[in-house]
Amino acid sequence: MKHPLNPIDEVFLDMDQDIGLVQGQFLRFRGQAPSVDQLHEHLAQRLPGLPRLTHRAVTGRRGAFRAPSSGFDLRAHVQEMRLPAGTSLDEVLTAMVRRPLCESGPLWTIHLVHGYSDEEYAICYRVHHGLEDGMGAAHVAAVLFGTPHPDRTRGGERNGRRTGPLFTAGPRELLHGALSVGVGMTRGLAPGRLWPRAQAPAPENLAMCTTSATRRELSELGRGFGGTVNDAFLMAVWGALAAWSATGDGHRDVRSVFRASPVPVRMPLSTRHEGEEDAVGNHLTTTVVTLPGQQVPPAEAFTQLVGSTQRMRSNGLRPASRALVALLPKALIRWTVRRLLSPRSSPLYASNYALPACLSFRDDPVVDAVPLGVLLPGNALSVTLLSCGSRVQVSFLYDRRLPGAQRLAALWREALDGFDSMDALPAA
Repeated sequence: MKHPLNPIDEVFLDMDQDIGLVQGQFLRFRGQAPSVDQLHEHLAQRLPGLPRLTHRAVTGRRGAFRAPSSGFDLRAHVQEMRLPAGTSLDEVLTAMVRRPLCESGPLWTIHLVHGYSDEEYAICYRVHHGLEDGMGAAHVAAVLFGTPHPDRTRGGERNGRRTGPLFTAGPRELLHGALSVGVGMTRGLAPGRLWPRAQAPAPENLAMCTTSATRRELSELGRGFGGTVNDAFLMAVWGALAAWSATGDGHRDVRSVFRASPVPVRMPLSTRHEGEEDAVGNHLTTTVVTLPGQQVPPAEAFTQLVGSTQRMRSNGLRPASRALVALLPKALIRWTVRRLLSPRSSPLYASNYALPACLSFRDDPVVDAVPLGVLLPGNALSVTLLSCGSRVQVSFLYDRRLPGAQRLAALWREALDGFDSMDALPAA
Protein backbone atom coordinates (compact mmCIF):
# COMPACT_ATOMS: atom_id res chain seq x y z
CA MET A 1 0.00 0.00 0.00
CA LYS A 2 1.31 3.46 -0.94
CA HIS A 3 1.56 6.32 1.58
CA PRO A 4 2.39 9.91 0.50
CA LEU A 5 5.58 11.41 1.89
CA ASN A 6 5.03 14.54 3.90
CA PRO A 7 6.87 17.67 2.67
CA ILE A 8 9.43 17.53 5.50
CA ASP A 9 10.43 14.01 4.41
CA GLU A 10 10.81 15.29 0.85
CA VAL A 11 13.12 18.12 1.91
CA PHE A 12 15.48 15.78 3.75
CA LEU A 13 15.50 13.31 0.86
CA ASP A 14 16.17 16.12 -1.63
CA MET A 15 19.06 17.52 0.43
CA ASP A 16 21.39 14.62 -0.11
CA GLN A 17 21.41 10.87 0.30
CA ASP A 18 24.97 10.64 1.61
CA ILE A 19 25.77 9.39 5.09
CA GLY A 20 25.83 12.84 6.69
CA LEU A 21 22.03 12.71 6.92
CA VAL A 22 21.93 9.22 8.43
CA GLN A 23 20.87 9.01 12.08
CA GLY A 24 20.35 6.21 14.56
CA GLN A 25 21.30 4.59 17.84
CA PHE A 26 24.30 2.51 18.83
CA LEU A 27 22.97 0.07 21.45
CA ARG A 28 25.61 -1.51 23.68
CA PHE A 29 24.92 -4.93 25.23
CA ARG A 30 26.85 -6.75 27.93
CA GLY A 31 27.71 -10.32 26.92
CA GLN A 32 29.02 -12.40 24.06
CA ALA A 33 28.15 -11.29 20.55
CA PRO A 34 25.52 -13.33 18.70
CA SER A 35 25.96 -14.54 15.16
CA VAL A 36 24.54 -12.59 12.26
CA ASP A 37 22.09 -15.45 11.72
CA GLN A 38 20.79 -15.13 15.29
CA LEU A 39 20.32 -11.40 14.86
CA HIS A 40 18.59 -11.94 11.52
CA GLU A 41 16.20 -14.48 13.06
CA HIS A 42 15.28 -12.05 15.85
CA LEU A 43 14.68 -9.19 13.43
CA ALA A 44 12.57 -11.37 11.16
CA GLN A 45 10.29 -12.13 14.12
CA ARG A 46 9.84 -8.43 14.91
CA LEU A 47 9.61 -7.18 11.32
CA PRO A 48 5.81 -7.68 10.96
CA GLY A 49 5.37 -4.95 13.59
CA LEU A 50 7.41 -2.51 11.48
CA PRO A 51 6.04 -2.41 7.93
CA ARG A 52 7.92 0.90 7.48
CA LEU A 53 11.16 -1.07 7.19
CA THR A 54 9.94 -2.83 4.05
CA HIS A 55 8.91 0.40 2.30
CA ARG A 56 11.06 2.75 0.28
CA ALA A 57 10.65 6.30 -0.97
CA VAL A 58 9.50 6.57 -4.59
CA THR A 59 8.92 9.61 -6.80
CA GLY A 60 6.18 9.29 -9.41
CA ARG A 61 3.98 11.47 -11.56
CA ARG A 62 1.67 12.09 -8.62
CA GLY A 63 4.41 13.05 -6.20
CA ALA A 64 6.61 11.27 -3.66
CA PHE A 65 5.32 8.37 -1.60
CA ARG A 66 6.30 5.24 0.32
CA ALA A 67 5.68 1.93 -1.36
CA PRO A 68 6.57 -1.69 -0.57
CA SER A 69 10.07 -2.45 -1.78
CA SER A 70 9.88 -5.15 -4.42
CA GLY A 71 12.07 -8.10 -3.58
CA PHE A 72 12.78 -6.81 -0.08
CA ASP A 73 15.55 -8.90 1.49
CA LEU A 74 16.14 -8.42 5.21
CA ARG A 75 19.60 -10.00 4.97
CA ALA A 76 20.72 -7.20 2.67
CA HIS A 77 20.03 -4.75 5.51
CA VAL A 78 21.80 -6.72 8.27
CA GLN A 79 25.56 -6.26 8.25
CA GLU A 80 28.44 -7.30 10.48
CA MET A 81 31.40 -5.18 11.51
CA ARG A 82 34.23 -6.82 13.42
CA LEU A 83 36.79 -4.42 14.88
CA PRO A 84 40.20 -5.03 16.47
CA ALA A 85 40.29 -5.67 20.22
CA GLY A 86 40.93 -2.50 22.20
CA THR A 87 39.33 -0.15 19.66
CA SER A 88 38.04 2.84 21.64
CA LEU A 89 34.36 3.73 21.64
CA ASP A 90 34.99 6.95 19.70
CA GLU A 91 36.93 4.97 17.08
CA VAL A 92 34.10 2.41 16.86
CA LEU A 93 31.51 5.16 16.38
CA THR A 94 33.65 6.93 13.79
CA ALA A 95 33.96 3.71 11.80
CA MET A 96 30.20 3.27 12.11
CA VAL A 97 29.16 6.69 10.78
CA ARG A 98 31.41 6.25 7.75
CA ARG A 99 29.66 3.06 6.64
CA PRO A 100 27.22 3.38 3.71
CA LEU A 101 23.62 2.27 4.02
CA CYS A 102 22.20 -0.71 2.16
CA GLU A 103 22.69 -0.04 -1.56
CA SER A 104 19.21 -1.18 -2.58
CA GLY A 105 15.72 -0.87 -1.16
CA PRO A 106 14.81 1.23 1.91
CA LEU A 107 17.51 3.55 3.24
CA TRP A 108 18.30 1.81 6.54
CA THR A 109 20.77 -0.74 7.88
CA ILE A 110 21.32 -2.68 11.11
CA HIS A 111 24.92 -3.46 12.05
CA LEU A 112 26.18 -6.12 14.44
CA VAL A 113 29.39 -4.61 15.86
CA HIS A 114 31.79 -6.72 17.92
CA GLY A 115 35.42 -7.66 18.50
CA TYR A 116 36.39 -4.35 20.07
CA SER A 117 35.70 -5.74 23.56
CA ASP A 118 35.50 -9.21 25.12
CA GLU A 119 32.72 -8.06 27.43
CA GLU A 120 30.28 -6.34 25.11
CA TYR A 121 28.88 -6.02 21.61
CA ALA A 122 26.61 -3.52 19.92
CA ILE A 123 23.69 -3.42 17.53
CA CYS A 124 23.35 -0.21 15.56
CA TYR A 125 20.24 0.93 13.67
CA ARG A 126 20.90 3.62 11.06
CA VAL A 127 18.31 5.29 8.84
CA HIS A 128 18.21 8.25 6.47
CA HIS A 129 16.56 11.30 8.04
CA GLY A 130 14.23 11.50 5.04
CA LEU A 131 12.46 8.34 6.23
CA GLU A 132 12.03 9.17 9.91
CA ASP A 133 12.93 11.56 12.70
CA GLY A 134 14.54 10.75 16.05
CA MET A 135 11.24 9.84 17.69
CA GLY A 136 10.48 7.48 14.83
CA ALA A 137 13.88 5.83 15.17
CA ALA A 138 13.25 5.45 18.90
CA HIS A 139 9.98 3.65 18.10
CA VAL A 140 11.86 1.22 15.85
CA ALA A 141 14.29 0.45 18.70
CA ALA A 142 11.33 -0.12 21.06
CA VAL A 143 9.72 -2.62 18.69
CA LEU A 144 12.94 -4.45 17.83
CA PHE A 145 14.39 -4.69 21.33
CA GLY A 146 11.55 -3.89 23.74
CA THR A 147 8.94 -6.14 25.30
CA PRO A 148 6.81 -7.68 22.51
CA HIS A 149 3.35 -6.16 22.16
CA PRO A 150 0.42 -7.97 20.47
CA ASP A 151 -0.19 -5.12 18.02
CA ARG A 152 3.44 -5.22 16.91
CA THR A 153 3.14 -8.77 15.66
CA ARG A 154 0.11 -8.01 13.47
CA GLY A 155 1.55 -5.26 11.27
CA GLY A 156 0.92 -2.45 13.78
CA GLU A 157 1.78 1.22 13.24
CA ARG A 158 -1.85 2.06 12.32
CA ASN A 159 -0.77 2.43 8.67
CA GLY A 160 1.96 4.78 9.88
CA ARG A 161 -0.38 7.76 10.11
CA ARG A 162 -1.15 10.27 12.81
CA THR A 163 -4.21 9.55 14.90
CA GLY A 164 -4.46 12.58 17.19
CA PRO A 165 -6.37 15.81 16.52
CA LEU A 166 -5.05 18.28 13.97
CA PHE A 167 -5.48 21.31 16.25
CA THR A 168 -3.87 20.74 19.64
CA ALA A 169 -4.05 24.33 20.94
CA GLY A 170 -6.43 27.28 21.03
CA PRO A 171 -6.58 30.09 18.42
CA ARG A 172 -4.34 32.48 20.37
CA GLU A 173 -1.57 29.92 20.85
CA LEU A 174 -1.83 28.86 17.21
CA LEU A 175 -1.49 32.49 16.13
CA HIS A 176 1.61 32.96 18.28
CA GLY A 177 3.05 29.77 16.81
CA ALA A 178 2.38 30.89 13.25
CA LEU A 179 4.18 34.16 14.01
CA SER A 180 7.13 32.15 15.36
CA VAL A 181 7.28 30.22 12.09
CA GLY A 182 7.36 33.56 10.26
CA VAL A 183 10.22 34.80 12.44
CA GLY A 184 12.14 31.61 11.69
CA MET A 185 11.62 32.07 7.95
CA THR A 186 12.87 35.65 8.21
CA ARG A 187 15.99 34.47 10.02
CA GLY A 188 16.57 31.95 7.25
CA LEU A 189 16.22 34.58 4.53
CA ALA A 190 17.94 37.51 6.28
CA PRO A 191 19.71 36.44 9.48
CA GLY A 192 21.19 39.11 11.72
CA ARG A 193 24.57 37.64 10.95
CA LEU A 194 25.52 35.44 8.00
CA TRP A 195 27.26 32.39 9.42
CA PRO A 196 29.79 30.75 7.09
CA ARG A 197 28.59 27.71 5.19
CA ALA A 198 30.77 24.67 5.84
CA GLN A 199 31.96 22.44 3.04
CA ALA A 200 30.32 19.00 3.05
CA PRO A 201 32.78 16.43 4.45
CA ALA A 202 33.56 13.30 2.48
CA PRO A 203 32.65 10.07 4.33
CA GLU A 204 36.26 9.55 5.38
CA ASN A 205 36.23 12.93 7.11
CA LEU A 206 33.20 12.23 9.32
CA ALA A 207 34.05 11.50 12.96
CA MET A 208 32.32 11.15 16.31
CA CYS A 209 33.15 11.62 19.96
CA THR A 210 30.90 10.89 22.91
CA THR A 211 30.58 11.20 26.66
CA SER A 212 28.07 10.18 29.30
CA ALA A 213 26.19 11.60 32.27
CA THR A 214 23.22 10.67 34.39
CA ARG A 215 19.79 12.13 33.86
CA ARG A 216 19.77 13.07 37.54
CA GLU A 217 22.86 15.26 37.09
CA LEU A 218 21.24 17.21 34.29
CA SER A 219 17.85 17.39 35.99
CA GLU A 220 19.25 18.77 39.25
CA LEU A 221 21.45 21.29 37.47
CA GLY A 222 18.62 22.52 35.26
CA ARG A 223 16.15 22.67 38.16
CA GLY A 224 18.57 24.83 40.13
CA PHE A 225 18.11 27.55 37.51
CA GLY A 226 14.39 26.97 36.96
CA GLY A 227 15.08 24.95 33.82
CA THR A 228 15.10 21.42 32.45
CA VAL A 229 17.42 18.61 31.38
CA ASN A 230 17.56 20.24 27.96
CA ASP A 231 18.71 23.54 29.48
CA ALA A 232 21.53 21.79 31.35
CA PHE A 233 22.50 19.98 28.12
CA LEU A 234 22.64 23.24 26.17
CA MET A 235 24.50 25.04 28.92
CA ALA A 236 27.21 22.37 28.83
CA VAL A 237 27.33 22.81 25.04
CA TRP A 238 27.89 26.54 25.72
CA GLY A 239 30.79 25.68 28.02
CA ALA A 240 32.30 23.18 25.58
CA LEU A 241 32.16 25.62 22.68
CA ALA A 242 33.71 28.35 24.83
CA ALA A 243 36.68 26.15 25.77
CA TRP A 244 37.09 24.80 22.23
CA SER A 245 36.84 28.13 20.43
CA ALA A 246 39.28 29.78 22.84
CA THR A 247 42.07 27.80 21.18
CA GLY A 248 41.26 29.16 17.71
CA ASP A 249 44.07 30.82 15.81
CA GLY A 250 43.13 33.66 13.45
CA HIS A 251 39.98 34.60 11.56
CA ARG A 252 40.40 31.70 9.11
CA ASP A 253 40.07 29.17 11.95
CA VAL A 254 36.43 28.04 12.20
CA ARG A 255 36.71 28.05 15.99
CA SER A 256 36.83 31.83 15.89
CA VAL A 257 33.30 31.76 14.44
CA PHE A 258 31.97 30.23 17.65
CA ARG A 259 33.58 32.81 19.91
CA ALA A 260 32.77 35.90 17.87
CA SER A 261 29.24 36.41 19.21
CA PRO A 262 26.25 34.59 20.75
CA VAL A 263 25.75 31.33 18.83
CA PRO A 264 22.31 30.46 17.42
CA VAL A 265 21.63 26.74 17.73
CA ARG A 266 18.93 25.07 15.65
CA MET A 267 16.87 22.50 17.53
CA PRO A 268 14.17 20.13 16.25
CA LEU A 269 10.89 19.97 18.20
CA SER A 270 8.56 17.00 17.83
CA THR A 271 5.00 17.79 16.72
CA ARG A 272 3.70 14.30 17.51
CA HIS A 273 0.61 14.04 19.67
CA GLU A 274 0.48 11.60 22.56
CA GLY A 275 0.02 8.10 21.15
CA GLU A 276 1.64 8.91 17.80
CA GLU A 277 5.02 7.39 18.58
CA ASP A 278 4.62 4.99 15.66
CA ALA A 279 3.72 7.64 13.04
CA VAL A 280 6.03 7.15 10.07
CA GLY A 281 8.23 9.94 8.73
CA ASN A 282 9.28 13.33 10.03
CA HIS A 283 6.86 15.06 12.37
CA LEU A 284 8.82 18.00 13.68
CA THR A 285 9.49 21.68 13.47
CA THR A 286 12.63 23.60 14.33
CA THR A 287 13.49 26.62 16.39
CA VAL A 288 16.63 28.60 17.15
CA VAL A 289 17.93 28.88 20.70
CA THR A 290 20.71 31.43 21.04
CA LEU A 291 23.56 30.49 23.37
CA PRO A 292 24.66 33.60 25.31
CA GLY A 293 27.90 35.36 24.46
CA GLN A 294 31.01 33.94 26.04
CA GLN A 295 31.72 37.18 27.89
CA VAL A 296 28.58 36.63 30.00
CA PRO A 297 29.28 35.06 33.46
CA PRO A 298 28.11 31.40 33.61
CA ALA A 299 25.29 31.90 36.13
CA GLU A 300 23.90 34.84 34.18
CA ALA A 301 24.27 32.91 30.92
CA PHE A 302 22.32 29.98 32.40
CA THR A 303 19.51 32.30 33.49
CA GLN A 304 19.36 33.87 30.01
CA LEU A 305 19.28 30.46 28.36
CA VAL A 306 16.44 29.20 30.57
CA GLY A 307 14.40 32.31 29.76
CA SER A 308 14.95 31.70 26.05
CA THR A 309 13.89 28.04 26.12
CA GLN A 310 10.85 28.80 28.29
CA ARG A 311 9.64 31.28 25.68
CA MET A 312 10.29 28.67 23.01
CA ARG A 313 8.10 26.11 24.80
CA SER A 314 5.24 28.53 25.37
CA ASN A 315 4.98 30.25 21.99
CA GLY A 316 2.72 27.67 20.32
CA LEU A 317 5.29 26.69 17.69
CA ARG A 318 4.64 22.94 17.91
CA PRO A 319 0.84 22.96 17.50
CA ALA A 320 0.96 25.69 14.84
CA SER A 321 3.57 23.80 12.81
CA ARG A 322 1.49 20.62 13.07
CA ALA A 323 -1.53 22.41 11.65
CA LEU A 324 0.38 24.31 8.95
CA VAL A 325 2.02 21.16 7.55
CA ALA A 326 -1.40 19.54 7.22
CA LEU A 327 -3.24 22.54 5.76
CA LEU A 328 -0.84 24.48 3.53
CA PRO A 329 0.24 23.45 0.01
CA LYS A 330 3.17 21.04 -0.04
CA ALA A 331 5.29 23.33 -2.19
CA LEU A 332 4.96 26.16 0.34
CA ILE A 333 5.85 23.86 3.24
CA ARG A 334 8.94 22.56 1.41
CA TRP A 335 10.05 26.14 0.73
CA THR A 336 9.49 27.08 4.38
CA VAL A 337 11.39 24.07 5.76
CA ARG A 338 14.38 24.83 3.53
CA ARG A 339 14.42 28.40 4.86
CA LEU A 340 14.18 27.18 8.45
CA LEU A 341 17.14 24.82 7.96
CA SER A 342 19.39 27.43 6.34
CA PRO A 343 22.99 27.01 7.60
CA ARG A 344 23.55 30.75 7.15
CA SER A 345 21.26 31.44 10.11
CA SER A 346 22.72 28.82 12.48
CA PRO A 347 26.09 27.00 12.47
CA LEU A 348 25.07 24.20 14.86
CA TYR A 349 22.28 21.60 15.03
CA ALA A 350 21.44 20.18 18.47
CA SER A 351 18.82 17.55 19.27
CA ASN A 352 17.57 15.75 22.37
CA TYR A 353 15.33 12.69 22.59
CA ALA A 354 14.84 9.50 24.62
CA LEU A 355 14.68 5.73 24.20
CA PRO A 356 12.45 3.47 26.28
CA ALA A 357 14.17 1.83 29.24
CA CYS A 358 14.57 -1.96 29.55
CA LEU A 359 15.61 -2.73 25.98
CA SER A 360 17.31 -6.12 25.54
CA PHE A 361 18.41 -8.78 23.07
CA ARG A 362 18.49 -12.50 24.00
CA ASP A 363 18.23 -11.54 27.69
CA ASP A 364 21.26 -9.24 27.33
CA PRO A 365 20.12 -5.79 28.56
CA VAL A 366 21.11 -2.56 26.87
CA VAL A 367 23.72 -1.00 29.13
CA ASP A 368 24.14 2.17 27.10
CA ALA A 369 22.69 3.86 24.01
CA VAL A 370 24.77 6.33 21.99
CA PRO A 371 23.02 8.65 19.52
CA LEU A 372 24.22 9.00 15.95
CA GLY A 373 23.22 12.51 14.94
CA VAL A 374 22.97 14.12 11.51
CA LEU A 375 25.18 16.74 9.91
CA LEU A 376 22.93 19.15 8.03
CA PRO A 377 24.38 20.50 4.77
CA GLY A 378 26.36 23.63 5.53
CA ASN A 379 27.01 22.80 9.20
CA ALA A 380 30.43 21.67 10.37
CA LEU A 381 29.24 19.82 13.48
CA SER A 382 26.17 18.71 15.39
CA VAL A 383 25.46 17.51 18.93
CA THR A 384 22.82 15.06 20.17
CA LEU A 385 21.69 13.96 23.63
CA LEU A 386 20.01 10.56 24.00
CA SER A 387 18.40 9.42 27.27
CA CYS A 388 17.94 5.74 28.04
CA GLY A 389 16.77 4.95 31.55
CA SER A 390 18.89 6.77 34.12
CA ARG A 391 21.78 7.43 31.72
CA VAL A 392 22.34 9.93 28.94
CA GLN A 393 24.91 9.93 26.19
CA VAL A 394 26.00 13.07 24.35
CA SER A 395 27.69 12.72 21.00
CA PHE A 396 29.26 15.20 18.60
CA LEU A 397 29.34 14.45 14.87
CA TYR A 398 31.88 16.60 13.07
CA ASP A 399 34.20 17.08 10.15
CA ARG A 400 37.57 15.78 11.36
CA ARG A 401 39.26 18.65 9.55
CA LEU A 402 37.97 20.92 12.35
CA PRO A 403 40.95 21.58 14.65
CA GLY A 404 40.50 20.02 18.08
CA ALA A 405 36.92 18.87 17.44
CA GLN A 406 37.73 15.40 18.80
CA ARG A 407 37.84 17.01 22.28
CA LEU A 408 34.33 18.46 22.20
CA ALA A 409 32.68 15.60 24.10
CA ALA A 410 35.32 15.71 26.84
CA LEU A 411 34.94 19.50 27.03
CA TRP A 412 31.15 19.07 27.39
CA ARG A 413 31.71 16.74 30.35
CA GLU A 414 34.20 19.15 31.92
CA ALA A 415 31.75 22.01 31.54
CA LEU A 416 28.98 19.99 33.18
CA ASP A 417 31.26 19.14 36.12
CA GLY A 418 32.24 22.78 36.46
CA PHE A 419 28.61 23.91 36.75
CA ASP A 420 27.91 21.62 39.72
CA SER A 421 29.22 24.19 42.22
CA MET A 422 27.62 27.18 40.52
CA ASP A 423 24.87 29.03 42.37
CA ALA A 424 21.85 30.41 40.56
CA LEU A 425 21.36 34.16 40.43
CA PRO A 426 18.96 35.55 43.03
CA ALA A 427 15.46 36.18 41.72
CA ALA A 428 14.87 39.76 40.58
